[in-house]
Amino acid sequence: MGANQSESGPDSRCPLCNSHGIFSFEGRDLLHDKPDTYRYMQCQRCSAVYQGTMPSPSDIAGFYPDDYEVYREVNNPLRHGRTKLAILLHKYHYTHLHVPLLFRLLAPVLAVSRYRDAISFVPNGRALDIGCGNGKFMRRMNSLGWRFEGVEFNPVAVDVCRRAGLKVFHGDLHAAAFEENSFDLVSARHLIEHVSDPDALMSEIARILKRGGRLVVRTPNSLALGRQWFGTYWYDNDVPRHLILFSPANLRMLAGRHGLLSLTEKTFTTPKIILMSWDYVTGNRDDPSKNRKVRRLIARFYVLLTAIGRRGDEIFGVYEKS
Repeated sequence: MGANQSESGPDSRCPLCNSHGIFSFEGRDLLHDKPDTYRYMQCQRCSAVYQGTMPSPSDIAGFYPDDYEVYREVNNPLRHGRTKLAILLHKYHYTHLHVPLLFRLLAPVLAVSRYRDAISFVPNGRALDIGCGNGKFMRRMNSLGWRFEGVEFNPVAVDVCRRAGLKVFHGDLHAAAFEENSFDLVSARHLIEHVSDPDALMSEIARILKRGGRLVVRTPNSLALGRQWFGTYWYDNDVPRHLILFSPANLRMLAGRHGLLSLTEKTFTTPKIILMSWDYVTGNRDDPSKNRKVRRLIARFYVLLTAIGRRGDEIFGVYEKS
């Protein structure tokens, strides 16, 4: 992961606990094949991995071109498989869903290994997706009975959402100025790693959540087996867009500081992450391994290893406002 080199100064302070960090790695934007390098530190106290010098808001905006994948319009019709619907009904309180009897009977067995990152339903629940991108997740959740709205800073993505009939605020969460105790659920999926001040973000999330409301977080896992194997070529480093990489422990610490108590902490991975990491190592840009059936099959052994060791590439956490 690079030299064990200490650094000092205000820019090298950990954005989670304000302690000093040591050198972790130096990387560049492999997704867009750009030459500029970025230096990452690891906190000596909480182990967060973070950019040694946080970029300015204008620099951060420049990391996300308008054709960034999550901003693109999605025209695919919404479909939920009967297996998924059965598990949601059985385990996650979606009692309003209509599911064939056979699938309802199979649901207790299927739920052991399928859709373990589903979100428990709140009847007539008001929910917010921060950094909602093209609104795909909101559309899917609304079709299951939620009342989702979103926050997104990219104007192209906001336009995509609004044309799909979604309620989206253009700007950041603080600028949206939602009323206190407004939401039953806040979703921060693949968001917190992009934020330079996670403490301020978590404080605002806690303010707008109702008592007993829940925050759902999905973010790369700094303790992932893939990160150990691939180092600077690990796909979920996503330099320079990922400003901070969390572990389950320091994410729990951050949430707890704002009165959000951990209910669920799991790690997950997919063949895509390990295969994209392999493509970065080999320089393969023309024939992505994720599109090769045999390679996807082989990658499932890696998925199994991460499950056994609980070192998946991504953290899934649910936190409740006390």
